[in-house]
Amino acid sequence: MARKFIVRHKVHDKHNKVETFIPVGIVEGDHPGPTLAVISGVHATEYAAHDGAARFWFGLNEKEVRGRIFVVLCADVVAQAAHTMYTNPVDGKNLNRVWPGKKDGTLTEVIAHTITQEVVRHAGAVVDCHGGEYDEDIDLFTITHSAGNAAVDKKARDLAVACGLPFAEVIDIRGGPIGAGTGAGEAIRAGIPAITLECGGRGLKIKRHVNGTTSAIVNAARHLGVLPGEVQPWAGAPVVIDHGVMLRTKEAGIYAPVTTAGAWIEASALFSRVYDFDGALLEEIRAPEAGVVLDVIVGRTIKANAFCGKIGVL
Repeated sequence: MARKFIVRHKVHDKHNKVETFIPVGIVEGDHPGPTLAVISGVHATEYAAHDGAARFWFGLNEKEVRGRIFVVLCADVVAQAAHTMYTNPVDGKNLNRVWPGKKDGTLTEVIAHTITQEVVRHAGAVVDCHGGEYDEDIDLFTITHSAGNAAVDKKARDLAVACGLPFAEVIDIRGGPIGAGTGAGEAIRAGIPAITLECGGRGLKIKRHVNGTTSAIVNAARHLGVLPGEVQPWAGAPVVIDHGVMLRTKEAGIYAPVTTAGAWIEASALFSRVYDFDGALLEEIRAPEAGVVLDVIVGRTIKANAFCGKIGVL
């Protein structure tokens, strides 16, 4: 008999004497099929992604499911309650850099280990829901990784395209700037096709980004055969990005972007400026190649040698 329920997995950090839990929604269908794992709430202020994943969970009809669906409704409850960007307030670690985690580690590492053991290792595919935090402007795109296993890499790429967001980026986990230690990257390394959704930012819950997250997860489930129906791309066939370009500052100061996520930028065009606190111009950051703006930092101040944006080159 099909059923839909939520379990709370306890998490204990013996080093800092902290205990919390991870709420995981589980749907078991009447008929055999693959298992899809959805993870949300890895980063505390990526609110559109959180709401999109929750909307997917509450909209699930267990009678339509073939196989199983796991939905991690909030990976890091402690960070989300504290509204801390990027890192957990107890141990200061970034949950999307410590996968697959450690059983006897500090809180962030134990969270990653628990989700790996209770959810990821049972899955045939993983969708990790992200976006920009308070200081990031992001529109809609998907990231996956290549790890040298041709069959798994292809399945992951096909899953990324099937999600239907406007752009899909493939990063080599063996040399890319984002890969090792991430939830999706380590799943692929373990032989499980996985993708990362990037939808929304600035701490906002814009309908486009919430709906984009939900739509992408539904498409992933349809692509895998866990849910019935045909994949419905967001706006035509997604464009697979040739490569991404990460931009960094040289100077510290007041940060002023002049472009927005989703915009096209030409090679050598101005991306952003850095000013001193007296208003003097310290630096102009220009696009090294033409492409679509995937990510823009929008915080008022910035450090030297800090990530400040990303361009997807087609």
